[in-house]
Amino acid sequence: MSKIGERLPSIATPKARTEAEGPGTKAVSTQQWVDLLGALIPSPGVTKASAASTFATRATAAVGDAQRAASAQEVLPSSLGLLRDERLARCIDEAFRDIFEGERWPSGPERSKWLGFAKELRAKDPKVTAEQVRSAIANELRLQRDGLDSHSAANTDRFIQDAVKWVSLCYEGRERDATPAEMNHWRDVAARLRREKPDLTPEQLKYAITDAVRAQMTGTDKATPENIDKFIEDAVKWVSLCYEGQERAPTASELQHWRDFAKKHQKENPDLTPEQLKSAITDAIRAKMTGTDKATPENIDKFIEDAVKWVSLCYEGQERTPTASELRHWRDFAKKQLAEKPDMTPEQLKSAIGDAVRAQLTGMDNTGGANIDRFIQEAVQWVSLCYEGQERDATPAELRRWRELAAKKKAEKPDITPEELKYAITDAIRGEVTGTSAPAEQNIDRYIKEAFDWVFQVYRGVPEDTPREPTPRELHEWRQFARAKLNEKPEMTSEDLKYLLLESIRTALANQ
Repeated sequence: MSKIGERLPSIATPKARTEAEGPGTKAVSTQQWVDLLGALIPSPGVTKASAASTFATRATAAVGDAQRAASAQEVLPSSLGLLRDERLARCIDEAFRDIFEGERWPSGPERSKWLGFAKELRAKDPKVTAEQVRSAIANELRLQRDGLDSHSAANTDRFIQDAVKWVSLCYEGRERDATPAEMNHWRDVAARLRREKPDLTPEQLKYAITDAVRAQMTGTDKATPENIDKFIEDAVKWVSLCYEGQERAPTASELQHWRDFAKKHQKENPDLTPEQLKSAITDAIRAKMTGTDKATPENIDKFIEDAVKWVSLCYEGQERTPTASELRHWRDFAKKQLAEKPDMTPEQLKSAIGDAVRAQLTGMDNTGGANIDRFIQEAVQWVSLCYEGQERDATPAELRRWRELAAKKKAEKPDITPEELKYAITDAIRGEVTGTSAPAEQNIDRYIKEAFDWVFQVYRGVPEDTPREPTPRELHEWRQFARAKLNEKPEMTSEDLKYLLLESIRTALANQ
C-alpha cells in the first residue's frame, strides 16, 4: 500500500468508454474511472498533455456533471436513512479532496480499507450522515498526513522541529530549526512524557512538546529572578501600550515594587506555577494603571468618565465626557453599590458603573412608556431591514398593537426586566414578519419551499432567480415528514419546525 502523501508514478490511462463497443460490453463513465484509478496523478515531470492530466480534467468535469444531475434528482426523506455503499465510496473521495486538495487520491487497497472503515461507522450508527462519514475519514487522513496517527521517532522529531519553528517565529521574530542539543533535550522530554502517560496520543504529545518549548522560550518554565524580571518587563510594555498609548519599560522603582509583589505572591501560594505568576503580575500592573486596584474617589471618577465616553461613542455616535450632574449621579450610585456590597472589588464596581451607564443611555434601566416605544421602534427598524430589505419606522397602528403586547407581558411577569421585555417585543415582531408566529402546521409548505430554494442555492449553485422548486412528490413526502415530527413533539414551535426541515433537507441532499 502506498503511504499517505506518496505520489505514484504517472502511467498511461485507458480511454474511458462511454458507449458499448460490442456484444456484452458495458459503458464505463468518466466518474467510474475516477473511482477506479483515483490514486493515479501525474508526477512532477509529466507535462500538461499527459494522460494523467487529461484524466484529472475529465474528473473535474465529471464532478460538475454529477452536481447538475443531483439538482434534478428528487430529494426525499428516505435519504435520511441508511447510506448506500456508493455514497460511502464518494465520502472517501470527498475526504481525500478536502485533505490533499486534488494532489492525492486513494489507491485500490486504500479505497477498500476506507470503505470498510465507513461501513463500520454505518453499522455502529445506521443514521450516520454522509457529512459525518466524510468528516471522520478526513480526520483520520489528517492524522496520518501530519504524523499524528502513531508514535515513532520520526514523528517525534517532526513535532520538535515544528514546535521550535513556530515558537521561535512568534517569540524571537524569526523562524529557525532546532539545534542538535535542542533535539536531544526535547527527545528526552518526549520519552519521559510517554513513560509517565502511556496512553498519551501522538496529538497530545505534539501539543505537550509545543507547550514545553514555548514555556522555555518565554521563561514560564521556571520562576527564576531573571524570568520574573521578564514577566514584569513584558507586562509593563503591554499594559502601557494598551492604556497609555505608548510602550515603555518599567522604571527602577517599578521593577523593585513588582519583584516584591512576586515574592509575596509566591510565599502566599507555594504551588503557584510560573505561568500563573506571570498572569498575576500582569493583572496587578493592569489594575494599577487602570485604577482598578483601589476604589478611591479619583478612581471612581475615572470609572465614570471611561463609561460615559465608551457608551456615548457606541450609542450616540460621538465620545463625550460626563456632565457635572452625571458625575454626581454616578458617584452616588457607586457609594450605594459599595455600601450594599462591602466586598465588591474595584473591577466589579467599574463594570457595574459601565453597565448602569449603558442601561440608562439605551433605555434598559426601566420599562416605562418611553422606553417601550423605543424598543418597538428599534425592533421594527431592525426586522424590516433584515426581512423586507428596507428600514422603516413603526406605523401608529403597530405602535398601539405592540404597546398592548408589552402591557400584557408586564402583567404576566411583573418583575420582567427591560432587556427581557425588549427581546420579547423583537421576537414577536420578527415572528409576525417571517410567519413563524403562526401555528407550525400552517407554514409547512412554505418552509419546505424555502428550504429547497436555500439548500440548492448554497450547495448546488442554483441561481437565485431560478429557484429549485420541490416536485409534487417531494412536497408530499416532506409534508408527511413534518407532520410526523409535529405528532412526536406537539410542543414544537413554528420556528423549530422551520429549522428542522431546513437541516433535514440539507442532510438528505448530502446523503444522496
